[in-house]
Amino acid sequence: MRSTRALPSKGKILSSDLILEVKDLQTVFITEEGVVKGCNGVSYSLKKGETLAVVGESGSGKSVTAMSILRLIPEPPGKIVGGQILFDGIDLVQATEKQMRKIRGNQIAMIFQEPMTSLNPVLTVGRQIGESLQLHQPELGKAATRARVIELLELVGIPSAEQRINEFPHQLSGGMKQRVMIAMALACNPRVLIADEPTSALDVTIQAQILNLIRKLQQQLGMSVIMITHDLAVVAETADSVAVMYGGRIVEYGSVDEIFHQAKHPYLEGLKRSMPRLDVEEEELYTIEGMVPNPLKLPSGCPFRPRCPQVMDRCCEEPPAISFSETHYARCWLYAEGGTDA
Repeated sequence: MRSTRALPSKGKILSSDLILEVKDLQTVFITEEGVVKGCNGVSYSLKKGETLAVVGESGSGKSVTAMSILRLIPEPPGKIVGGQILFDGIDLVQATEKQMRKIRGNQIAMIFQEPMTSLNPVLTVGRQIGESLQLHQPELGKAATRARVIELLELVGIPSAEQRINEFPHQLSGGMKQRVMIAMALACNPRVLIADEPTSALDVTIQAQILNLIRKLQQQLGMSVIMITHDLAVVAETADSVAVMYGGRIVEYGSVDEIFHQAKHPYLEGLKRSMPRLDVEEEELYTIEGMVPNPLKLPSGCPFRPRCPQVMDRCCEEPPAISFSETHYARCWLYAEGGTDA
């Protein structure tokens, strides 16, 4: 019989190894139609130098969790109503806006989705990268800031950096824009980098370049990375640990080896089966039946229940977290005492 607990420890890890802890985070959006639970009791931790992948379909709560960490949830309609986000001894949920301005973009930075729309079209890329330096490192003069911006553009692999610094976003390709976004995020040497779908709008060859670039910069700068994605191939290539999200909560959590070789939750099994394989000839790619539930009308119990091929009567109740190792757990009734329904 496996043990039941809320969250397994991350192996034999000293508290000093942890840089970020999210504990039972709850973020809601209050609308005229009702309360949307965008983030429903999410817990995970991030070690120094680690890459944590947060994976799931669109609408599962991945980006809401990330935006909550940076306190970028618009109020109203959004609001963090519970939980803690512990960073360097500070609970970011309780932090003042003045404290957050010192952390956001400086110690915790984010690469946002869709670089084509995240960059300001009327400002040069050099000015946009330099803004964070001017805010967090005001002691730098104009010449030093310009030199640092050129250094950052070269660091992310943009050729002719001295020329590019004066160009506008529309003059750059999609891959170049994404590299500019990475340069902006790295400007102040952050301790934590949140990459929200950093390759979703790019072609396959550029995707590989961007992932290799993030991995290389992580090693050079010693950053911890939260990689948000729906692509399991990206997870396999980049992650140390994986949190699988569905319906605003984590349904399975473990090391990358455990997630790929010892998957437990039917949702994760469905995601894995949906990946195309070169070693198997298939007439039709597997798909998970149904749709991600409407967050206004989440089903009772397990949120995956309406789509689950192994659904049971007891799935109407909240599933417990079943631990399989010190680093691996899944929220599923299949592994509780008694197994499947009689």
